[in-house]
Amino acid sequence: MTRRKFLLFGPALLVFISLAVPGRALAHGGTGETAPMAAPLSWGFLVFGILVIGVMSAILFRGQTGGSQITAADFEGMTGFQGYIAKMRLFSRNARLFILHVVGMDVIYGTWTVIFNLYLLGIGFDIAFVGLRILLQTGAMAVFSIPAGLISDRVGRKLSFILGDGGGAVMSLIAISTASPTLLLLTGGLSGIFNALHGVAEPAFMAENSQDYERVHLFSVSTGTRIAAAIIGSALAGLVPLLFAGGDHAAVIGLYRWVAYAGIAGWFASLIPALMLTQVSTDRIPVRRLADLFAGVRHPDRIWKLTSPEVILALGAGFALPLLNVFFRENLGSEEVEIGATFAAGQAFLVVAALLVPIVAAWLGKVRAVVFTRLLAVPFILLIAFSTDVGGSIGAALTLAGVAHIARITFANMGSPVRSAFAMEILAPSERGTQVGLEMAFAAGLSGLASYLGAQLMEAGNFSLPFVLMAVFTLAGTLLFWRFFAGWETERLGVSMPEGVGAAD
Repeated sequence: MTRRKFLLFGPALLVFISLAVPGRALAHGGTGETAPMAAPLSWGFLVFGILVIGVMSAILFRGQTGGSQITAADFEGMTGFQGYIAKMRLFSRNARLFILHVVGMDVIYGTWTVIFNLYLLGIGFDIAFVGLRILLQTGAMAVFSIPAGLISDRVGRKLSFILGDGGGAVMSLIAISTASPTLLLLTGGLSGIFNALHGVAEPAFMAENSQDYERVHLFSVSTGTRIAAAIIGSALAGLVPLLFAGGDHAAVIGLYRWVAYAGIAGWFASLIPALMLTQVSTDRIPVRRLADLFAGVRHPDRIWKLTSPEVILALGAGFALPLLNVFFRENLGSEEVEIGATFAAGQAFLVVAALLVPIVAAWLGKVRAVVFTRLLAVPFILLIAFSTDVGGSIGAALTLAGVAHIARITFANMGSPVRSAFAMEILAPSERGTQVGLEMAFAAGLSGLASYLGAQLMEAGNFSLPFVLMAVFTLAGTLLFWRFFAGWETERLGVSMPEGVGAAD
């Protein structure tokens, strides 16, 4: 048991130790030189991501398969580290294949967040164009999200994954291979459509392939594993330009492309386990007229209460997060390896946090866990906003911003698996995809508009205000979620729901 604990949590401990190196762990502190620890940290995070995926794979694909004979009481009785592992081994075949699918899919996510905006700046576009492409992509996602949710509820999750991910991979391949503004904007819009199709299917799929009592565990393990894959992508995106440094500008652009090609290859490979999924039968509602599209909606009030806080959070995040690598490059002067190490560090902490989510949810309750972790993120968002003022006075602005980013991403996203599981619990199967589609539609539309405005602010040299706005909207959305759902769990901090509420209610 001790050896297993070391394999799972030992790399995370090394990350904590490395962050304790004063002023030198992640950044050069404005000296104009690459941080001496950035490359070693990137290698460490790369190994960490590979280890997490390896350990998770060994657990998921060995031992007992399926938990059809397990009751909720049996499941809750599995405690401690051994109990955590035993619960993972009870996941269904579909759930395991899905986790394998997202591993292949999310390497490119880590790569893309580090290099793609830098690629656009490198081939001559300004920050305003980056914001315009984000606006077009999220706008297309907004328009298509509701139809995508309805389509997912009717054609099934498996086909939604295949179409969404296959199309998204093709669009990314074209985007990283061209310098044409027309093609870049076109692929951005089409990517939004394909992202919507996959995005609405994912939480509904996991809900349909798990029982109420194991849902938080499945959402958490899936999140932790996919973030581990993103760590690999982020670390590689920072290391490759460093390893092959010394070339001219064209060579740097070529490196960006080859790093992206490797991630996109993994994205295409992720379609193999998706094709192996077994479609779960759900009640289908025939569509004969427009009103039938929403015939599966049984709890419009719950859909509204679940959707509105997330939309507010997305609006705030839109001002800053899609442009985070631009912030580090243009405002703090960081190199690719430093951005990659910083992003990978945040994802490494989030992996550990995601795997600990079931424990936190059992201790606080789902609603309290979501609210508490999101509130903790607010001060760190503000610390990023004023990192040049606070960190500049001590010569370590980039280090301060990097550590603040790590804390922010950990706390802001730690409760996401719990919130997703909670949402799927209180909605009927026939309305789950519809709710996610509505949420994505409004969130993507407002987030895209915020990204465009954030890009304009950064283009004008104001790098702080986007993060201040993000902090304000994060606080507002979190408090609204608390107002809506504070009374939905008992004072005993369990998972009991009010009478009449359930996954199939």
